[in-house]
Amino acid sequence: MKVMLVNGSSHLHGTTMAALEEMIKVFHSEEVETEVVQLGGKPIADCLQCNVCQKTGKCVIKDDGVNEFVEKAKTADGFVFATPVYFAHP
Repeated sequence: MKVMLVNGSSHLHGTTMAALEEMIKVFHSEEVETEVVQLGGKPIADCLQCNVCQKTGKCVIKDDGVNEFVEKAKTADGFVFATPVYFAHP
C-alpha cells in the first residue's frame, strides 16, 4: 500500500511538513509506503473545464506540474492533503 502526502505549504520545513512527518512515522510503523509531493510554492492553474483531459488523459495546461502530479497519483492507494490556511483560503 502506498499513501501520497501532498504538502500545500510553501515553507518546505514548516509546521505543515512537521504534521506530515508525524503521519509518515505512523504509516511506516504499519509498513505503508509514503511519498511526499511538494505543491506549495509552485504555480498551479485553475481547471478551465475544457474537458480535454477526458479525451487525452492529460491536462491541456502543460507548464504547471499538474500532469506530473496526476502520473504520480495513479500509483497511490490513498492521499493526505495538508495545507495551511491563510485568511480563510488554503
